Amino acid sequence: MRAEEQRTDRQIAEQAAKEPWKASEGCRERVERILEELPDTPEKEETRMKSIWSKRTLILAAALAAAVGTTAMASELFRWDQKAVENFRNPTEEEQNAMTMEGLAKEQTASATDAGITITAKQTVQDKNTLYILLEIQAEDPIIDGNGAFDNPDENGAYGRPWILTEHEDAFHNVSMGFSPDTPAFSELSDHGFYEISALKSPDQEWNEDQVEVQFTEYSYYTYENGGTIPHTVRGDWTLTLPLGEDTILETDIYRPEQPVEIAGIPIQVKRVEVSPLSVLLSFDMDDLEALREARHAGESDVYLEEVEFAGFLDQNGEEILTGFGGMSGAYDFDNREVIHQMGLGTYVDTEGLRAVLLGSEKTEVPLK
Repeated sequence: MRAEEQRTDRQIAEQAAKEPWKASEGCRERVERILEELPDTPEKEETRMKSIWSKRTLILAAALAAAVGTTAMASELFRWDQKAVENFRNPTEEEQNAMTMEGLAKEQTASATDAGITITAKQTVQDKNTLYILLEIQAEDPIIDGNGAFDNPDENGAYGRPWILTEHEDAFHNVSMGFSPDTPAFSELSDHGFYEISALKSPDQEWNEDQVEVQFTEYSYYTYENGGTIPHTVRGDWTLTLPLGEDTILETDIYRPEQPVEIAGIPIQVKRVEVSPLSVLLSFDMDDLEALREARHAGESDVYLEEVEFAGFLDQNGEEILTGFGGMSGAYDFDNREVIHQMGLGTYVDTEGLRAVLLGSEKTEVPLK
């Protein structure tokens, strides 16, 4: 063993002995699984011992990093895809590494090629409410712009299978997808692009999927000639299996406001607010929303109450934070008389600096305290 390796191990051991920490079983198992995949094909006993020592040092260092908050080791073991970083509005390296070590941001490598199109999974990011999947698309011909889309009809053109297959039925409540926002539309077609999937997990069942399968059987796109559009369809089979890991719950802050807020003269009780860096869940008193509906939209049917639509946050300085949506859905809990609005956020949000949730065009404030 080289002297510098001995010094490194001694320094890590000494630091570990000073810290009152114990790495979680999940953390140790996750790091060990990853390190088992590292190449270890020694030709000599000396080389083999160096490899074993290197792995042992990495296990201790990664466990120490997770326990004491040092995330430098994470960036050496995993890499966020740069496109995912951009699409989440550039979370800091510390935030990226923290999510990686928790198993919530996961690098993906699955790939499928058919009909001249290759789909490669790059990254997944998830929390209690949402799952984000980033795919890279490479085509032999220029057939990609922001108006193209993948789908999953069967051979007869019927739609019955979901885009994302899970072990348990109805694991997702809502799924939306499309090319990333910076993909040009109505312009010269390209042979390359990034495709995003935002899925909202069903709020009425426990999430326990350790992997998902993305399946497409059709790609549709347009060519543009003489001011008109000509549709095209490419049939194929693109199936990707994406492991998600065991730990899927990003820390979520839960607030239960004591006082109702007033909207259009009606007191509306927000019973629960759940906020993570990736999603928001709002639970309203069902009877209060019905009173608002009668006051503002009496006699109308199929009314969407824009007055209680999530509109962003206020930070501690009173500045608005507008995030956009990464998908949204609603549910009714009749037993508890609640209406639940679930939203994936279009950007990463630092939850520690939030003061209030904003509702509707009037930006009604729901304090978070």
